Amino acid sequence: MSSMSESPEVQLLQHAWEAVAQGDLTVLESSLAVDAQWLGAEDGQLCGNRKAILELMRLNLPGRLQGRIEETIQDGPCVIAAFRPKQPVRVDRPLDQGVAYVVVTFEDGKIIELRGCPDRASAISYSATS
Repeated sequence: MSSMSESPEVQLLQHAWEAVAQGDLTVLESSLAVDAQWLGAEDGQLCGNRKAILELMRLNLPGRLQGRIEETIQDGPCVIAAFRPKQPVRVDRPLDQGVAYVVVTFEDGKIIELRGCPDRASAISYSATS
């Protein structure tokens, strides 16, 4: 596992997140595979395709998606994103010292899966098995 802040996957993730933070979902939309999935940090949470992911992002833009990616760690096709919400009190998912971890899996230059993880250790473990 290495920190590769300049890989195409990390660059795409950073660019998409910056656009989302500005309220622009078009970069994310073009980055997601049609059948991409978003698995929540809690069991049972699932968005099963690009349309559902984009709708969830639209709904969450005003509160929970404000913040910044503090760190990215790439492990093969997976990038662990450590996201610090601006207002953690409005986040309804587990945070690890104020940080939300998401493992983003890429295939052929597209995001095929986002997996929320309750803490850094589980994000690292999940990316190692994906």
